[in-house]
Amino acid sequence: MTICPLCKHDRSRDFPIYYQFNQKRFQAKQCYCCDFVFVDPRPGLEEMRLLYGDEYFLHDGTDFGAHSTTDYETAAIKGSVKFPEILGWIKKFRPSGDFFEIGCGMGYFLEYARRNGYSVSGIEYAELGTRTCREKFGLDVKRWSFEEFPPPADRFDVVFMGDVLEHLLQPLEMLQKAQRMLRPAGIVAVEVPSMFNSITGRLAAMGYRVLGTQKRMPMPPYHVNEFTPKTLSAVIQGAGFREVTIVQRIKAPASITLRGTIFEKVTKKALQYPNYIITKSLGVLGDRLLGIGIK
Repeated sequence: MTICPLCKHDRSRDFPIYYQFNQKRFQAKQCYCCDFVFVDPRPGLEEMRLLYGDEYFLHDGTDFGAHSTTDYETAAIKGSVKFPEILGWIKKFRPSGDFFEIGCGMGYFLEYARRNGYSVSGIEYAELGTRTCREKFGLDVKRWSFEEFPPPADRFDVVFMGDVLEHLLQPLEMLQKAQRMLRPAGIVAVEVPSMFNSITGRLAAMGYRVLGTQKRMPMPPYHVNEFTPKTLSAVIQGAGFREVTIVQRIKAPASITLRGTIFEKVTKKALQYPNYIITKSLGVLGDRLLGIGIK
């Protein structure tokens, strides 16, 4: 029986994508009750270790690891152009204080937050990422999975997850855990990709359903959850936060990663231009979401 990780109901249908990894099929499901899309079965502990070893950071291809044509660190440096916008939204709610990042990678955003006045610390699952945080930036980062991390209660003003919640097997429970770590009126800020909220993603999912076929994703099942504005808002609210704000963002056409056939690459590139204009002007159909909830 497949249980939705968000609403805990047991009725779902196949969503038209799947992953093949470790000689196993990981099928995407969509909950009939709340529309949440998630991978079933969930990867086990050994599969998680295989997914997030050093190769995740060092591989320089779109089929594994950092999900771009470069290694993780190069992608993080290129991605730093988004830091001012994300931290700008966080500052609107909590302009200073104790800032804790869950899954801080190699530490680039945490260092940026420190340079902008926050007192920072964090955790990272991968040994290579943790070591880089400490040695490159001198950050107070410990090696933990968030599932095993013993959370200090009422300790932080900001808890940030950037490109993390889509990887967590129990997203609702982990946000509840983050909520307990925050002081009163503290905020959680969650940034996630939203692949099927964009024009390309919506058309692809619709087309696969009409044709009665499924797309095998070219990467391992890193993303065990797929979020839309509706489901991201629901999981933040379900974790006990109030006044949830969802900001829809979008990658510039020049910076998107292209995978698949020539037709798929050309179509995605072509559609990203009007999508970029629509998202920037109207705040809808974004391929990136920033969710902020107040405790």
